[in-house]
Amino acid sequence: MKKEQAKEYLYFYFEGIINSYSRVFFSKSKIFAFIIIVATFINPASGLSGLISLAATLLFAVWFGYDKIFIRDGYYGFNSLLTGLALGVYYEFSPAFIFVLLFASMLTLLITVWLAVFLGYYNIPFLTMPFLLSTWISILSIRTFKAIELSERGIYVFNEVQNFGGVYLLKFYDQIISLNIPFVIDAYLKSLGAIFFQYNIFAGFIIAAGILYYSRIAFSLSLVGFFSGYFFYFFQKAEFSDVYYSYIGFNFILTAVALGGFFFVPSGKTFLLVIIASPLVAVILSAFSYIFNIIQLPIYSLPFSLIVILFIFAMSSRLTPKGINYVTNQQNSPENNLYKYANRIERFQRDTYYHFQLPFYGKWFVSQGINGKITHMEDWKYAWDFVVKDESGRTFNNTGTSLNDFYCFNLPVLASAAGYVSEVVNDVEDNEIGGVNISENWGNTVVIKHDNFLYSKVSHLRKNSIRLKKGDYVKKGDILGHCGNSGRSPEPHLHFQIQSSDLIDGKTIKYPFCYYLLEKDNENLFRSFDYPEEGETVMKVQSTNLIRESFRFSPGTVMNFESENEKGEKQKVKWEVFVDAYNYPYIYCYNSKSFAYFINNETLHYFTDFTGDRKSLLYYFYLAANKILLGYYDNMEIKDKLPLSGIYSGPLKILQDFIAPFYIFLKADYSFSFKYIDNELNPSEIVISSQAVTGFRKTINRKLDFELTLINNNLKKILISDGKKNISAEYIS
Repeated sequence: MKKEQAKEYLYFYFEGIINSYSRVFFSKSKIFAFIIIVATFINPASGLSGLISLAATLLFAVWFGYDKIFIRDGYYGFNSLLTGLALGVYYEFSPAFIFVLLFASMLTLLITVWLAVFLGYYNIPFLTMPFLLSTWISILSIRTFKAIELSERGIYVFNEVQNFGGVYLLKFYDQIISLNIPFVIDAYLKSLGAIFFQYNIFAGFIIAAGILYYSRIAFSLSLVGFFSGYFFYFFQKAEFSDVYYSYIGFNFILTAVALGGFFFVPSGKTFLLVIIASPLVAVILSAFSYIFNIIQLPIYSLPFSLIVILFIFAMSSRLTPKGINYVTNQQNSPENNLYKYANRIERFQRDTYYHFQLPFYGKWFVSQGINGKITHMEDWKYAWDFVVKDESGRTFNNTGTSLNDFYCFNLPVLASAAGYVSEVVNDVEDNEIGGVNISENWGNTVVIKHDNFLYSKVSHLRKNSIRLKKGDYVKKGDILGHCGNSGRSPEPHLHFQIQSSDLIDGKTIKYPFCYYLLEKDNENLFRSFDYPEEGETVMKVQSTNLIRESFRFSPGTVMNFESENEKGEKQKVKWEVFVDAYNYPYIYCYNSKSFAYFINNETLHYFTDFTGDRKSLLYYFYLAANKILLGYYDNMEIKDKLPLSGIYSGPLKILQDFIAPFYIFLKADYSFSFKYIDNELNPSEIVISSQAVTGFRKTINRKLDFELTLINNNLKKILISDGKKNISAEYIS
């Protein structure tokens, strides 16, 4: 047990260290982190100093009892890493220096926590401000410590390169130098190296390669940001050598990545924002360099921190985003931020906070829709009238002279969403067929309050059919009354509208029904957050018990599967359902340490996000069950979009990454249908078929076929095929 705990602790600190390196560039890529580590140890003393400072900070953070999630993610560590790297460049290693370094790391942690609380109140990131404050304090204090001596590291670059990689690396570095790299490229690469206090072009090459691996968008932004700042200096005839020789051009790079792809969703407008922000960085840089030269302190990343904080704070006061959208679900990658945002817009753009369902059971016909020519005009145009028709298109049986002849008369009328009854009229007589009551226009009515300025209303109900009173709470689907013929109603029908007040004759507002089925050419078409049109036949989605229960993933549910690949290799897989701090449910795979977030709203089961191993069984299930209708309907097909991140790889994906902020040409489509049911009235087995198809225009790049078998209220079997390999998984407990 102690050995297992020791492994867990070591892995925890290992993750905290690795994530701190990559977090400097707003990343969580471990490979990118290792690339950065290699670059920092070109100057071994600086690299070791940074590592010591980082490790000490993580130990202090655990000792003080801070959130282990933040510690593991590098949230508390990356500023201490920078502090250690900076001090390691300037001072000789000695016991006195290490002693000060440890206390500097603690100071950095305390400032980090303070700024996290203070700036977090305004939803503002602290960026590298803790590093700046602690490093400046350390430099000023060390001036009075005679036991700590200045270092000559950084002056003899050739010696440092040879010490790091031997004579072969020195020859390679010498060849690079002899290439006569243009001044501006040389400055860009050295600025990249200077982010981690490695003042040589070789470190710049390594970090540039790391950025290119981690994110094509971030790499493009780094170029745009740096060259925008460079050309501003050029046109202003300023001394760019000041920027070059003090290696603070990296402020342009970090600002570009932060504004162009991390805090805001990458787009053409964020690239323009970077071009606009770069001269501001240059202005702040020049102004503060003048001030800081007086007190003999390096400016470091102050312009970057100030400009990014200024932009984020200012942008939070906008009334409309104007194409520059905040990243609300941070993916720690510009590409993933963009692809997830684009996918969310495609899937949920019309989604509403409140979900209103059709206020009846069964099939009803829209006799008058929005902007109807009879009564749905002007302030009352966003409304619907519903009736029931038979196969011949008639609304009544027999002669149609009696109220009871009409199919919709006395049918139950339901609450379309939960809320409180705000108005009730229940005593208006039902008209004879052909008669109308203009003085009591709306007839018997129920108005329900769902939120401030959001009400629903059903009208023309049967007299004395309403069993509710003002102030009663109703749940979605509760019976409000029965369809009648009261008010301005020549024949039985149901009037429904959403309005902004509790008045009986309140003005309508445009608001969609969340989910319904449209009957067309003897087929059922699924509609979400849409508006039924006049002349359409619509109905609520009725869930099927077998499907509903099979996808009822309640917190604490444990699912064990045995998977088998085409080689016959078997593996036992364990999933468990949890709920995070924000009440979002997810399935966790113990084998792959992956997470699949989902929503079940009693009409649909659908996944919203996935993080983890893209080769795991959970990821394939995330694709297979990306959107599942919880009711069985023959010949039903539902289509949706998948995010590009994770499902694509290779040269085509790399090309897409570069141009994604301006145009997305790759597609990832999802489709779902029912393949088999043993008994439509009371099924015990249903087979669901789904596909994930990626491609460009009409060219299919990859196709995944899935089958999900549901038996006795359980997900019994999962089949995956991509034409080359097959994977099956069977539920065992």
